[in-house]
Amino acid sequence: MDIQYKYIYSWVVVCSYIYDFSTAEYTVTGHVHSSIILNCSLDGTITWYGPAKNPPPHEAVYSWKNQLNAPDIPDNLRPRLSVVGDFYHGRYNLKIKKLQVTDQGLYMCELKGSIDKFRLKVIGDLTVEVSKTSYVGTIGGSVTLGCIVSSKTSPVSHVCWYFLNQSNGSYILLKPDIIKYSKATPNNPSLTIQKLELSDDGLYICSATNEAGVTGNSTTSTHLTVINNDKPDSTGKKIAYIFVSICCLLVLVIITILTLKKKKPIFLLQIAHRFQKVEDDDSKLWDAFVSFKSEEEDIQFVFQNLYPKLEKQLGFKLCIHHKDFLPGKAITANIIDAIANSRRTIMIISKEYLQGGYTTFEYEVAHTEMINSKSKHKIIPIFLDKFDSCQGLMDETLKCIVQSVTYITWPKGTNQKAADSFWKRLELAMPKKSKKDRTDCCENSSLLRRSMI
Repeated sequence: MDIQYKYIYSWVVVCSYIYDFSTAEYTVTGHVHSSIILNCSLDGTITWYGPAKNPPPHEAVYSWKNQLNAPDIPDNLRPRLSVVGDFYHGRYNLKIKKLQVTDQGLYMCELKGSIDKFRLKVIGDLTVEVSKTSYVGTIGGSVTLGCIVSSKTSPVSHVCWYFLNQSNGSYILLKPDIIKYSKATPNNPSLTIQKLELSDDGLYICSATNEAGVTGNSTTSTHLTVINNDKPDSTGKKIAYIFVSICCLLVLVIITILTLKKKKPIFLLQIAHRFQKVEDDDSKLWDAFVSFKSEEEDIQFVFQNLYPKLEKQLGFKLCIHHKDFLPGKAITANIIDAIANSRRTIMIISKEYLQGGYTTFEYEVAHTEMINSKSKHKIIPIFLDKFDSCQGLMDETLKCIVQSVTYITWPKGTNQKAADSFWKRLELAMPKKSKKDRTDCCENSSLLRRSMI
């Protein structure tokens, strides 16, 4: 049986050239120590291939259906590799835990000559921290701000410092020079400031980049206080200013707490929405992509509740795979294009949703889009089942999403007040549309209601 495995890959390659079977190739990027799932778009008796232990050949059989071919899998990868997915429907995906740089390479899933290729790239992690959160210097003197940079898998190539411009709230890159600022290097990432002035008083952050192209900033800034020894009362003024500021902050917190007791939190959402910028002036095709499981309860909620309310009544454009995916196009490609052309991703989460399959691929792509767009693409999780009953079924990616964004729960039953609150929260989470677009929407909704009478 082992000898047969070694020749399967060569047979697949020869057949794919002779019979012109379809091949799709994707580039997948993962971070060291994280987990990743390679989602195969083919359904059936899948064979997975990956980098061989001792090439040639360069690829070896890793699994057949959900059975791992342990002898041909590299020793350091074997305990971290598993096959996951909806086995009942023939969906076999490859999961790698605790990624290492040695996991890089070409992975393939094959079914009757059709092949999905995944070129995995693993990039190193990078941590940047300031040595202290505060420093004190005097006018005319000098001070050194400490920084600690750690990159486990890729050497640090560049270090720099930024200063917060209090007038506009932006950070200014500090360019090294002989007179004022020292040059920060990977070996010595600290910053020395010469000839201190009162204008140097403020917040500083340290930033570093490694050879893998990963850039990290210190999560905590360091504050430099510059004092004038020629004016003994300046320190007393600063203390008085800090005391007054703290008192004002406490009063503001008390007022906010009292307000929240009288007003529901949705009141704050309405205020934030009022000052939010319109988002329909871009080239996106849809306001939201709807990710849901093709199960009876989930489909019923989408087509009997969500779609009529958001698209027919409120005028939002929804991308739903039943009506918007292009026939003949790979499902994974349809998903990637749909999310890239949507301003939101609405996840309809139920126990069935968490069983794996394409829903896993959808929220992983949405999470990547949210990170790459710097949160311009937002995710709205909606739980059809109680959160506690779903929590144990979530993987690490979904837990990260739920912890970083606010989710809402569909109120089952006849509680109209809870339903109205649900729809209002969802509407405020959707992209803000221009007044013209909203006017057209209201006119269309009015015409729709008249046609229904």
